[in-house]
Amino acid sequence: MMDIRKIACIGAGYVGGPSMSCLAYKCPDITVTVIDISPERVAAWNSDNLPLYEPGLLEIVKAARGRNLFFSTDAKKHLAEADLIFVCVNTPTKLQGVGAGKAATFGFWEAAARLIAASCHGCGPKIVAEKSPVPVKTAQAMSRVLSGCQDGEKTQFEVISNPEFMSAGTAIQDCLQPDRVLIGGRDTPLGQAAVESLARVYRRWVPPERVLSMGLWSSELAKLAANAFLAQRISSINAISALCEETGADVQQVSHAIGTDSRIGPRFLMAGCGFGGPALQKHVLNLVYICESLGLSQVAQYWQQVVDMNDWTKARFVQRIITSMFNTIRGKRIAVLGFSYKADTTDTRDTAAIDVCRGLLLDGAALAVYDPKVSPEQIHLDMCLPRGSLEQPRRQHTTVSLATVDVARSAYDACRGAHGLCFLTDWPEFRSLDFRAIYAAMMKPAFVFDGRNLLDHGALREIGFVVYGAGMSWKNGS
Repeated sequence: MMDIRKIACIGAGYVGGPSMSCLAYKCPDITVTVIDISPERVAAWNSDNLPLYEPGLLEIVKAARGRNLFFSTDAKKHLAEADLIFVCVNTPTKLQGVGAGKAATFGFWEAAARLIAASCHGCGPKIVAEKSPVPVKTAQAMSRVLSGCQDGEKTQFEVISNPEFMSAGTAIQDCLQPDRVLIGGRDTPLGQAAVESLARVYRRWVPPERVLSMGLWSSELAKLAANAFLAQRISSINAISALCEETGADVQQVSHAIGTDSRIGPRFLMAGCGFGGPALQKHVLNLVYICESLGLSQVAQYWQQVVDMNDWTKARFVQRIITSMFNTIRGKRIAVLGFSYKADTTDTRDTAAIDVCRGLLLDGAALAVYDPKVSPEQIHLDMCLPRGSLEQPRRQHTTVSLATVDVARSAYDACRGAHGLCFLTDWPEFRSLDFRAIYAAMMKPAFVFDGRNLLDHGALREIGFVVYGAGMSWKNGS
């Protein structure tokens, strides 16, 4: 068993930055260095203007930075010195070739493995931990690269799995008070020793019963399966939501009734305009590809339907907006409030807002977009890229014109002169807007499309708004 005193992490993104900051905060005697190839990103981590937003992250970073938390571009030095190396690099979806649109590509992982091998000649034994979510048996591939690309004196590497379960918006809480920590390793003395070495670090602040040791492949699959189950719940409640809209039932009442069942529970049963983010859809599609590759066609089709239902939910939301606004939105200003895929994050990857905005633009709407944290540059970047150029290559590529997209400085600027308001992110501050002032500044009739069921619909109707919510009857805005 190794006494871990120095940790290096490859990748200073959404996984590496927050998770390593919390680890350093909780273990002041362990030196943690986060490595990234981008000098600009490293400089941002070394400033008070961090490259990503998470509630509480800046305070954690400032408490540990310069004490035992460091950010650097000098990979060779810090990898050679480390006892434990976390790999937190992206595994984007393949854009072409076999498995395009579903399978993960391992270019960044292979590059990380080669960098580790080249930096650690004769440096003594190392533990290499997968931190970012990866498909099953990635550890096996990494072990082969690590052992195969070394010349001369060999370094002993033991690859283990330690998937990260933090969620954007609650990442710090998730790291400091996790539901569970998974550590998977080979069923060998060296594998189990590596697992126990990392487990001892986590047990310094995580209750021992929450630090779970398991097989390597089980740990890798558990992350994909967890996100698939979460996506499944959201698609399930959105399917019921559509039924509620057609029958006059209220999905919030139905959801509450379902959630009070102790076998089910209330979480992830909030109907809306579709899920987004960097993980859910990507991991479900990874799971689909794995099942297809193993000949499990029925299993693959089952999980594919979760994604198909999410796509249908977003398209249906757009169509309902068009229908409600007298079957035409051409030339009409629509304020889009919220662009990140959820509140308390700047992350816009696969956000439902992109598809909803594209649908509205393709029907001729003029959009005014406002998000409290997402930069105008990011919004324009997400909107101008051809659909499918990032994580969705399997679909039709569609370009939209930015001439009718205005990124507003405030919610009030976005709403001024608008025919309708679309709430696409559940930012709490939207609840406290002065809706009487907004109503006075809008065209009439003034429509509200609450894609997250965030607002008090009764109060808005008293002001004069025509209000439509997810999972409620769309007849006459009631």
